Amino acid sequence: MESFVDGILYNKNKNRFEQIKEKAAGFTNQFIGNNIIQDDIFSAIENYARTKEMPLEWVRLPIDDQELCACTFIRGGRIFVMLNSGLPLSKQIFAAAHELYHIRCFLEEDDSELAQNGSILNAKTIDTGTTEEEEMEANAFAGLLLASVDYMLQQIRIFGIDKDKISIDDILTLMDIFAIPYKAMVLRLLEESLIDEPKAKELISIPGGEINKRIKITGKAKRWSLVPVGTEKLGSIMEYIDDNRENEILPESRIKSDVDRLETIKKRYGIE
Repeated sequence: MESFVDGILYNKNKNRFEQIKEKAAGFTNQFIGNNIIQDDIFSAIENYARTKEMPLEWVRLPIDDQELCACTFIRGGRIFVMLNSGLPLSKQIFAAAHELYHIRCFLEEDDSELAQNGSILNAKTIDTGTTEEEEMEANAFAGLLLASVDYMLQQIRIFGIDKDKISIDDILTLMDIFAIPYKAMVLRLLEESLIDEPKAKELISIPGGEINKRIKITGKAKRWSLVPVGTEKLGSIMEYIDDNRENEILPESRIKSDVDRLETIKKRYGIE
């Protein structure tokens, strides 16, 4: 059976990977600049959509289903990105960068898939890989955007990391800097030939429990492994409910049900 490492875009299609690398570099130059982006990814995506004259809104709620990371859809000339805020922040950051790839394809490459069907990102796509080409591309784009090779080399030098003896703790050090999940960090090192495939597979095979134990002991990457509190947002959903009422798009009973449910959600999560 093909391993996670074997199934990534870098190994499946290096030419396409290099094309995605150019796209990520172009986005960085125009919308990020000389920064390690971390959780600024959210405002960068909003700003990007603004420059394309396409309003974008975040809906961030702690979904009980841990398999659902994010979904993106277009309604009424707006892009809505729903993020599961019940996930560790590093996974939310990576999920946002992943969804950015689909948004970019729609806005710049006339890809109609997002408008027609939307996008749903499952945890498995990040944690164990995917066979869908566009999802592979989105994973590669997210990693390239969040952890560029220039900054990786810079930080490896600054922290005195020996590329020939990279350990879990070294990966955690880099995770702390780049705010991306453990496996994504390992794959970025592989994609830039900073580690070889056997080493990548060795690091990825380490059980999550052991990785979490080292996070607790060292404190490295802890801030990104926590589930943040107070980031819940509902965007302009209430405005759409009001539009449905004014234009008589839905029966009043359905609108009342939607309002009651929305008020319950707002009360539960302390959303104004």
